[in-house]
Amino acid sequence: MDDTDYALGRTNAEYNRLIEQAKLLRPLTERTLRAAGIGAGMHVLDVGCGVGDVSFLVSEIVGPAGSVVGVDLDAEAVGLANERRASLGIGNVTFCVGDARSVDAERLFDAAVGRLVLMYMSDPAAALRRIAERVRPGGIVAFHEWVAGACPASAMNQPVLASFQDLMWATFERSGARLEIGGELHRLMADAGLEPEPAPLAEVAMGDGAVGYRRWALLGRSLLPKMIEYGLAVREEILDTVERRLRDELMDRPLMPLSSLMIGQWARKPRTATGSGVNGSSGRAT
Repeated sequence: MDDTDYALGRTNAEYNRLIEQAKLLRPLTERTLRAAGIGAGMHVLDVGCGVGDVSFLVSEIVGPAGSVVGVDLDAEAVGLANERRASLGIGNVTFCVGDARSVDAERLFDAAVGRLVLMYMSDPAAALRRIAERVRPGGIVAFHEWVAGACPASAMNQPVLASFQDLMWATFERSGARLEIGGELHRLMADAGLEPEPAPLAEVAMGDGAVGYRRWALLGRSLLPKMIEYGLAVREEILDTVERRLRDELMDRPLMPLSSLMIGQWARKPRTATGSGVNGSSGRAT
């Protein structure tokens, strides 16, 4: 399956940014997973696990009687996830390099989860159908995604941040990423033959200016090579915005947005097969 041009890159700086971002996004992800019904003893697939933070969160929820398999196409990210797992002494998580849409497993999973991953898939409904084939009938599919355009920077009199976000969103859009996918999750899950929860969770993370400046500046630095490659801005202009104008606008703010609107949506796989193509059989996932 063809996916988007991954605009954030795969560098050590980006991996460190993802670890920082995970602390910001964890509360909504955890509430989503628990509301979806993920609990002790479950066997869970983490789709696009990256450097491992969602897998580590799920490992806490399922406990020692449960297990997590994290899968990602990025071998270096998986290597770092394995290093972090070993250093944390986590024994119920396994990481592997591959595509979660076609991962082979000894048995079907009780749930499949992911965060900020469907947005990079060219056909997320098809991806959800294939991911659901790895989940047992009656199992859970839960994702935490974003609605990039819903960020209150303009309304909060932060014109530099609002303009910089427009540049970041333009970069993602040029890459093929689906910027508003959070708001599409209910429909996409239904299209994939799942039974989506009608009342998903939603929030915009807020914080002080120093935290906010670092959050947006790090994201901008990861996107910088693609901004230049796509011809959306010149290096000097971006660096001036990140290092001076954005810092001047945000550093003394008592409160500011740290994220766009984030959506936590989950669904159940039907207990019987439907015409949607979702496999309702049990046994080995192939």
